[in-house]
Amino acid sequence: MKVLNGRMISFLVCMLVLVSTVGPVSTSVLVERTSHSLMSGNILYVGGNGPNNYTKIQDAVDNASSGDTVFVFDESSPYVENIMINTSLSLIGEDKETTIINGSTNTSSENWTLNFGVWVAADNVTVRGFTIQYCNLSGILISSNNNSITDNILLDDFYGIAIGYGNEFQPPSSQYKGYNTITNNLIIRDDVGIYVAGGWSNIITGNIISETVSGIMLVGSMNSNISLNIISKNDGGIDIWASYNTVVYRNNISSNKNGVSTYFTSAVKILQNNFIGNNKNAESTQWLLWRIQLFKNELNLPLRRNVWNGNYWNGPRSLPYIIPASGLFLRFRFQVDWHPAKIPYDIP
Repeated sequence: MKVLNGRMISFLVCMLVLVSTVGPVSTSVLVERTSHSLMSGNILYVGGNGPNNYTKIQDAVDNASSGDTVFVFDESSPYVENIMINTSLSLIGEDKETTIINGSTNTSSENWTLNFGVWVAADNVTVRGFTIQYCNLSGILISSNNNSITDNILLDDFYGIAIGYGNEFQPPSSQYKGYNTITNNLIIRDDVGIYVAGGWSNIITGNIISETVSGIMLVGSMNSNISLNIISKNDGGIDIWASYNTVVYRNNISSNKNGVSTYFTSAVKILQNNFIGNNKNAESTQWLLWRIQLFKNELNLPLRRNVWNGNYWNGPRSLPYIIPASGLFLRFRFQVDWHPAKIPYDIP
């Protein structure tokens, strides 16, 4: 994995401080009224030519009730907004390729933290069908639970999609629930494609991630599932830090500088993935044992070895595949895939 530069580290720290202090924000004054009464299950329209449609996505979101849908037409794209969602609703774009949110509305150094596209602060929110671009913080920032982010395009952001809970590099507290689902998104040219800091049981599946510094990065998370993704042409494909019980299953991991890296983790399972054409397929480092011990001491969880099994390693193999450790003095602390696959898996 490429070592994170100072700018990126400061962004990680600032984002987590920001997320940990998130609270409800005041709603803006309504500038146009929808033609639909605001009762549960109604549709509020943004853009287009309908009578009383909203001109700003944020105005529709602020005036929606729990269970409503905000539907955004593409005629008025790009929508140059930073959208905060504090209500359980569905935010749906007409066409992900033409319904565009440009998050770069605050460009001064004092206001960089406002450069997100959509901030999901309420539980049970769906965001689908948008291109979200040019966000100095995150295209989609999640600080809540049970949300669905699906069928979007994230490009030229710092983070494509970020899920933030608690304090990174510490085991996740049980108060941080998670259970977010990230599916079928196209993420390109971001610094970090999908970033998960803390949280439980987040699912990342069916995404295409390319041309990032780190395709998927987990820090201090638990019970994450990463499956059926196409991860290619990144500096680091999947980077897992200080996390517990992560499953990496049947991903196409190709043409990256480094395919999969694990750092002081426990109970990680890397199973039946295709590693093809990477400069380095994988590495695993377990030397910060005191960090791993926190899982046992603070969460009362058993420490378990990581498992690499049944992966396809760039060609047919009859012998086990050795996953090396990183660091000058750690070359003999390797892990092993004892049953490598002889042919690549057919992963849609």
